Amino acid sequence: MAEYHIFVVSDGTGETATKMSKAALLQFKPANTTFVRHSNVRSVDMVREIVRAAEREPALVIHTFASRRLRQEMEQACQEFNVASLDLIGPLIEKLAEFIETQPAETPGLLHQVDDDYFDRIDALAFTVRHDDNRSPEDLHEADIILVGVSRTSKTPLGIYLGQEGWKVANIPVVMGEELPRELFQVDQSRIVGLMTTPERLAEVRKARLSRLGSLDSTYADMKRVAAELEYCRKIFEQNADWLLVDVAGKSVEETAAEILDRLFGKERRL
Repeated sequence: MAEYHIFVVSDGTGETATKMSKAALLQFKPANTTFVRHSNVRSVDMVREIVRAAEREPALVIHTFASRRLRQEMEQACQEFNVASLDLIGPLIEKLAEFIETQPAETPGLLHQVDDDYFDRIDALAFTVRHDDNRSPEDLHEADIILVGVSRTSKTPLGIYLGQEGWKVANIPVVMGEELPRELFQVDQSRIVGLMTTPERLAEVRKARLSRLGSLDSTYADMKRVAAELEYCRKIFEQNADWLLVDVAGKSVEETAAEILDRLFGKERRL
């Protein structure tokens, strides 16, 4: 099998370019692809050294430079050494400069600098972890979003994903025969999201969970039990009309998170 090398080159961490490249690769059949990340590249000498290494592999160079000079040097060096390249951010910066009618600062590493937004995200994630599975209902009012649903309806993965984006999330499990915490009904009801799925999908997810754990508890994924839990949960949701109801069946965490944010806060919300 042919081996493909991709050099990700950035004046910052290179994380954004790596994620975008890997996302694009998902559209292709499995390939033997190796990523090599070159971070904090800030000089012409470093650029040319990387291009020479790419020529020897050979490799595709995907780069994200805030500096127009380094972008140009990279493209010229790649042409000189006959190395395939892609400027991932330059065209976007130039288009934004044209649209905003302002010249860019060209300051490297801005995306991952430690600033107030960074610490806000850390605080949100810590809050989310602390409020996973109804651990701290006494300060539930501080949550931006409260997820409610039966076991294995993606409450924790959704919460962690949203927490990383800066949203304070709590999740409350629905268990047959157990009352939901009274604090849940004392907060802004419009921030509560009820997660629902189909019995077939829930049973499938639970079976996969049991298999990974090596558990023999067959009742957890039993179709009758699953259907009963979902019906019990649905009745609770019907009694609380102000809650947002979201069907998670067949959706990725990212898709569900986007739907929740769009419907709670609108498409013009903060990212």
